[in-house]
Amino acid sequence: MKIKLSIAAVILTCVFSSFTLQRSEYCNARFGFCAGYPKGFTGKGESANGDGQTFTSADGKAVILIFGALADDTDVEGDIVQDRFRTASSGYKVVYKVIKPNWFIFSGTDKSGNTVYCKTVKRNIKYMGEDPTDVFQTIMITYPPADQEKYRDYCAYIAGSLK
Repeated sequence: MKIKLSIAAVILTCVFSSFTLQRSEYCNARFGFCAGYPKGFTGKGESANGDGQTFTSADGKAVILIFGALADDTDVEGDIVQDRFRTASSGYKVVYKVIKPNWFIFSGTDKSGNTVYCKTVKRNIKYMGEDPTDVFQTIMITYPPADQEKYRDYCAYIAGSLK
């Protein structure tokens, strides 16, 4: 009986935890994608070249970056996704990573000990109304380790996003 109750509690936690962080949405016209971010975060305004936006929590301790970039492989030796992973993860202590042909996820810590969680996807889009072009679309959150529970649902959202 205790096992059945424990299983039921885990299932209910999973079901209801997906609703704990209400989200607003940011859409990036230049790189053709939208991504959610938790309500209570404030956007700093889209960058001058339209590649993305930074969002900061009300207490200023958590930061979300949502941005795109051209996937230009002219200066890349080998796989462009692997190269992008090396660039994106440099400067972090990576403790978890998954690299696939068209996307990667990593998590770890920055130099200040903050938790970092990042997902990048390579897509072929009609870039700025022109011919199809390969681009990278990225969502990344950095937050203090004490806020792990607070942002767990958002990290799960990131993992399932940008499909």
